[in-house]
Amino acid sequence: MTSLAPRHVALAVMLAATTWASPAAQIRRLQPEDYGRWEQLAAQRTPLSPDGRWLIYGITRGNFDSELRVQPAEGGAAVVTIPFGEVPVFSDDSRWLAALVGFSEADEARLRKEKKPLHKSLRLVELATGHVSTVEGIESFAFSAIGTHVAMRRYAPEPPGGSSSPSTGADERIRPGTTLVVRHLASGMDVTFGNVSEIAWQDSGARLAFVVTTEDGVGNAVQLYDGAAGTLRVLDSSPSAYSGLAWRKDAGSLAVLRSVTREGREGPTHVALVWSDVTTASPARTLDPTAAGALAEDLRVVRFRRPEWSDDGTRLYVGIAPWLPAAASAGTLSSSRRREATSTNPDELPDVVVWHPRDTTVMARQKIDARRDRERSMLATWWIDDARLVRIAQTIGQDARPIKRSTRAVVVDTDVYARDRSIGRVYSDVWTVDLQSGARTDVATRVLDRYLQSSPGGRYVLYLRDDHYWTVDLATGQQSNITANIATSFIDVESDATVAQKAPFGVAGWSRDDRSVLLYDQHDIWEVTLDRGTAVRLTDGRAAGVRYRYVRLDPEEEWIDRSAPLMVSQFGLRSKQSGFARVTTTARGTALTPLVWLDKRVDRLVKARRAERYAYIAQAFDDSPDYFVGDAALDEARQVTATNPFMNEFAWGRAELVEYRNARGLPLQGALFYPAGYEPGRRYPMVVYMYEKLSDGLHTFSLPSERSVYNAAAFTTRGYFYFQPDIVFRPREPGVSVVESVVPAVQRVLDMGLVDAARVGIVGHSWGGFDSSYLATHTTTFAAAVAGAPITNLVSNYGNHHWSSGIAETDHIETGQQRMEVPLYEDLDAYVRNSAVFRAHTMTTPLLVMFGENDGTVHWHQGVELYNIARRAGRHVVMLAYAGEDHGLRKRANQIDYHHRIFEWFDHYLKGAPAEPWITHGERFLDRERDLQQRKKPAPKTTETP
Repeated sequence: MTSLAPRHVALAVMLAATTWASPAAQIRRLQPEDYGRWEQLAAQRTPLSPDGRWLIYGITRGNFDSELRVQPAEGGAAVVTIPFGEVPVFSDDSRWLAALVGFSEADEARLRKEKKPLHKSLRLVELATGHVSTVEGIESFAFSAIGTHVAMRRYAPEPPGGSSSPSTGADERIRPGTTLVVRHLASGMDVTFGNVSEIAWQDSGARLAFVVTTEDGVGNAVQLYDGAAGTLRVLDSSPSAYSGLAWRKDAGSLAVLRSVTREGREGPTHVALVWSDVTTASPARTLDPTAAGALAEDLRVVRFRRPEWSDDGTRLYVGIAPWLPAAASAGTLSSSRRREATSTNPDELPDVVVWHPRDTTVMARQKIDARRDRERSMLATWWIDDARLVRIAQTIGQDARPIKRSTRAVVVDTDVYARDRSIGRVYSDVWTVDLQSGARTDVATRVLDRYLQSSPGGRYVLYLRDDHYWTVDLATGQQSNITANIATSFIDVESDATVAQKAPFGVAGWSRDDRSVLLYDQHDIWEVTLDRGTAVRLTDGRAAGVRYRYVRLDPEEEWIDRSAPLMVSQFGLRSKQSGFARVTTTARGTALTPLVWLDKRVDRLVKARRAERYAYIAQAFDDSPDYFVGDAALDEARQVTATNPFMNEFAWGRAELVEYRNARGLPLQGALFYPAGYEPGRRYPMVVYMYEKLSDGLHTFSLPSERSVYNAAAFTTRGYFYFQPDIVFRPREPGVSVVESVVPAVQRVLDMGLVDAARVGIVGHSWGGFDSSYLATHTTTFAAAVAGAPITNLVSNYGNHHWSSGIAETDHIETGQQRMEVPLYEDLDAYVRNSAVFRAHTMTTPLLVMFGENDGTVHWHQGVELYNIARRAGRHVVMLAYAGEDHGLRKRANQIDYHHRIFEWFDHYLKGAPAEPWITHGERFLDRERDLQQRKKPAPKTTETP
C-alpha cells in the first residue's frame, strides 16, 4: 500500500511555518488562559455543495464560541464566516447557502434573565459574490428542490405568560400557524402567507404545499404555491384542521389529513385527501374512515403518523388507533367510596400512581414514554382506486413496516415478549402481511428485530438467528440460512456482552434487483448471491488485521451499484492506521487499490452530489483535524483548511500505542499520550482514564478546554502522561475484570521507564467512574483517584432505576455494561465482590467522587453510600455534589470548577503541590455561603486621582 504520510507532514510543516514569528525557542507551555482560542473542526452532514465548488464546515472553540465557514473547495480563504451559525444547507443549484444563527452563551444567558425570546435569524449567502443578507426572527427554513426559492417560517407569537411549551395530556389541537415568507432568490422578491402551520416542497420544481391553521378555524386550508409561475391555489378549505402533508417521490401526487370530530369520542379522526396530480384541476379523492365498513367505530385515523405513499402511487399508508369515549365510566379506576371521599374538591385530587408487578413496562418508563404512547398507532393502508382500507397491524404493540416495491409489509410484534424486553431481552415475533387480502405469513419467532430488514427490491426479508443471517423469499416463502456454509463468522463472537445473541458486524447493503447482499465479518466485506447461494470475499483484511467497510457516498442510495467501483474505508485494528481504498470487480475477480493510508485518523469521506469531488478529514493527537479535497483517486487530495494555525507556538504531546496482556493473557492495547515538552530519562506522573475499549482513539485530536473536564490535552500540557487502556470483561466480574486489565496495563507503562510508579492516578466517569472507584477500593496501585458519577454498589443499584431513560436497572445490570448476566438473588456473592463499597473500609487511595444531585443515570446516592462508609472507616473520600446537575455537568461555572478541582487533586497527590483547603479540611456550608455572597457583590468603584 502507498503511504501519503510524507506529503501530509510536509504540508503541515509548510502551513505551520507561516505562523511562526521566531525560532523554536519561543515555544511555550499551554496555559488554561490560552484554551479559549483553540479550534475544533465540526464536520457538517453535507460539507460539499452539489457542484463540488464550495466547502462548509464548523469551528468550535475552547471558549464555546462557534462559527460556520464557507470557502472554495479547492482551497482559499473563507468567503463568509457566520458566527454561531448552525444547520447550514446549500441550495440545489449551488448558488446559495443558508444557515440559522444562534447566540453566544453570554447572550443566551442575558436573554433568559431578561425573559426575552430566543429568536434566531437566517443568514443567506450568495456564494459567487459573498453577499450576505439576514432575515430576523426565523425559526426554520427550507430550499425548494431546484434551489430557486427559500421558505422561511417565523416564530409564533409568545403566548400569555411567556411560555411557548406545548400543552400536555390528550390535547390534540393543532396550534395556529405562523407567518411564512417565500423568497425568490434571484430577484430577492418575497411572498408572505399568514397562519401557516406546515409546509412541504415538492421534490422537483418549485411547488410548495402548505397548511393554513387559524385560532377559530376560519380560513383553514391546504394551499399550493407555484414559485415558478407565481400562482396560488386553494386545494381544500374548511373549518377542520389539516396536517400530514405528503408528496409522492418524483411525482405530483399529494396527500393530507383533514380532521373529523364525532360527538362522544375523544379527539378527531381524519379523512385523507389525495390529489393524484396537483398540476391538473382534478378534485381531491377523499378516503373516509367513517364510511360504512371502512373502519370499526372504536378506531380512528390519527395525525401522529404522517401519511406515506407507496412507490407506485396505488396506496397510502396511515396510522390508526383506538377511538376512546369522551369520558371514562365512573368506576373503572377506583372504588366509588374512595372516589367520593377524595374527589369533593377538584383541586385536591390524590396524586398517586400504582406500580404493579404485572406492568410489562415499569412506571418510570411509562411516565417518560407517556407522550409517545399517546401517539402510538397501528399501520393500515388505503388502496386509493377503490378506497379500501386494509389493517396491517392489529394491536398497538405491533410495529409494521411497508416493504418497498412490494404489496407486503413486515410486522414485528414487540408485545409478545414485553416482559423479556423490560429486562433487556429484546425479542420479537415477525410475520408479513399481504396488503391485498390482509393474510398473514409467519417469518420467525423470538428474534432480535434490531437486525431485521427488508431488501430494497421487495423480494427478501433478512433476519438474524442463532449466529447466522437468514432470508425469506417473499415470492416463494422459502427460508434460507445464507451464511451457514461461509468459512467466517459474521457475528462478533469475541464480544463480552452478556446476551445470548452477540451482535453482528453489520450489512453494507444490497445489489440491484436484490441479487445479492453485502455483509461484514470482523475484517472484510462479503457478497452473498441469494439466488445461487455463493459467497465472494471482496476485500482481504484478515491477514493484515485491517477492517474494510463500504462508504455510502450517496445518502439516497438504495442499491449498491456492483458494476461500479466501491469506495471502502480501511482501519488497522491493531495498528490504528486508517484511510480509504477502491474495490473493483472484474470477470477475473476483485482488486483493491489503496488510496489513502496514514498513521492518523482518516474518516468522514463525502462526495459532491453532482461532481467527482471528494472530501475527508485527517487528524492525529498532535495534528489538528482538517479537510482534504480531491478527485476520486484521493491520492492527490489537498489540505484546504488550517485549524489552529498557531499550534506550533506551544509545546504539545504525542501519542503512542502500547501493547500488553491482561491478567488472563489476552492481548490488549492502550493509547498513551506523552506530556508536552517530554524530556527523555525523566519519570513523570501519569493519569489513567478508563471506559471499556479506548485505544482506537489513539489518533483523535484533543481540544484543550476547561469545559471538557477529562481532557487529554489539558493533562499532557500540564506535565502528565495520560493513558487510556482497553478493558475486556468477564460475565459477573465487572470490577474484577477492571483490575485484570488496568493493573497490567499500568505495569507495562511503568516497565517502559517513563512514569514514576508512586505517582499514578486514575480517573473515569459513569462506567469509567465505576472502574475508578473499584480500583481505588480494591488495589494499592494508585496514589489518587477521581470518579465521576460512579456506580459504587451493584447490590443497591440493582433495585434502582435508570431514571433518565426510565428503564429498571435489572435490565441495565444484567445485559448492559455491568454484565452481571443473572439477577441479584442468583449470585449475591458476585454482586458484593464487584462493588466498591464493600471494600471501602480497607482503601488506601485518596478518592474524589463527583455527582450531580439530579443525576438521572446513576443516582447520586451511589456516591453518598461510598462516602458514608468510607467516612465511618476513616478513609479519605471527598465528594463534590453539584446542585441541579444531571449525569454530566452542563453549567459553565460547574464545568470549570470541577475541571480545576481535578487538577488540584492530582497536582497535590501526584506532583506534591500544596493541598487546597477543600482537600484537607473540606468547605463548611456557612463558609461556602459567605464566599458566594462576597463573590456576588459588585466590584467597588475606583476613583482616579487627578
